[in-house]
Amino acid sequence: MVSEVQLREASEAFFDAFASDTPPIKLLSYFSTTSPVTIQHTPAECPIPQASRLVGPNALRSYFDLLSTHFLRGPVHAREPPQVDPIARRVTLTASTTWTWRKSGRTWTEDFIWTLDYDEGLKIVSFVIRTVSGPGTCVMRAVDADPLMRSHGNGTMRKAFVGVPPRTPTFSHRSRCASN
Repeated sequence: MVSEVQLREASEAFFDAFASDTPPIKLLSYFSTTSPVTIQHTPAECPIPQASRLVGPNALRSYFDLLSTHFLRGPVHAREPPQVDPIARRVTLTASTTWTWRKSGRTWTEDFIWTLDYDEGLKIVSFVIRTVSGPGTCVMRAVDADPLMRSHGNGTMRKAFVGVPPRTPTFSHRSRCASN
């Protein structure tokens, strides 16, 4: 049986790797290669979070590639000690990070709850991220659009308010999950 200490150490190692911007290919080493792996990243308010569930090593790699291609990740801070359930081989961790769009430099903070399920070899088989800071802060729903640009319908754009500095990224606030 996997111990609480082993689960805590495995989770801390993955958290530290994620927090230090470890390349996507190296993050994959924390995940099971003998069991099907699932990943899900949605706002906590998402009515059907399972619709955003991705399965398999290609989905996992794509998720981490997407993050590293489009975003810089600021410091990642744990908000409280992890909750460890050795019987279920599950660790739950509340944390936050600041995301920055590589293209525009816009930033925002995402608060989230990680739920990590492990196999017998202490490899992650399920990685569920629930954004608790509001659906507009979920990185999987981020849109790097200048809120001051207005389309004229003919393919041209112009500033709606000249001289007004850009703010945080614009997000869609409709009730939908990351996969919509």
